[in-house]
Amino acid sequence: MTDLPPDLPLVELDAVLMERVLANLLDNAAKYTPPDSTIRIRGLSSGDSMYLLVSDDGPGLPAGDPERLFESFTRGQKESSIAGVGLGLGLCRTIIAAHGGSISAKPRKPHGVTFEIRLPLRIPPAVDSDEVNA
Repeated sequence: MTDLPPDLPLVELDAVLMERVLANLLDNAAKYTPPDSTIRIRGLSSGDSMYLLVSDDGPGLPAGDPERLFESFTRGQKESSIAGVGLGLGLCRTIIAAHGGSISAKPRKPHGVTFEIRLPLRIPPAVDSDEVNA
């Protein structure tokens, strides 16, 4: 499910790297939530920032500090049968930081998790009128 308003501002970013971030967050949501879970991508802008929120209604965050999830070689479930080495969220944080932004994980009520990506708004890139009409 997506909720991306039509007036969401353009942000300057490396599309390939941002695709990697989103792919990792969506892959984690698919791996760590039951098959009937809802995954939602939402965008909004506030002040000098654009926010992208990736949420699910799965089991939520593991006990402890959510910031630990962003450390290299840290996984949410110890001794899990789910494939991975724990580099994904650390890489996401590095990519977002390189764009001048931040990423955090917050529990949802009654269960689930929201990953919040904040990216700074700068002067939007010029859009050629031919591109808009394409």
